[in-house]
Amino acid sequence: MQHDAAFSHRGYLLNCAPARAGDGSYQPYVVISRSSDGELVANRFFPSDLRFREEEEAIAHARDWAVRWIDASNVTV
Repeated sequence: MQHDAAFSHRGYLLNCAPARAGDGSYQPYVVISRSSDGELVANRFFPSDLRFREEEEAIAHARDWAVRWIDASNVTV
């Protein structure tokens, strides 16, 4: 099942689509870009041993990390 993995937060677009591992698990991944012009701000590859059984769990992990990163950083739009 495909879940919506794109979110907006404080002027940023978060693409949290996970990678499917060979064993059927999901590895979280996030790309953060500015909503205004689409410029890449950050991308985060999580450790390869961090995997989730469900796609939505991997998406939630990546989204939570990205929101905390944006909130904690001095990144401005």
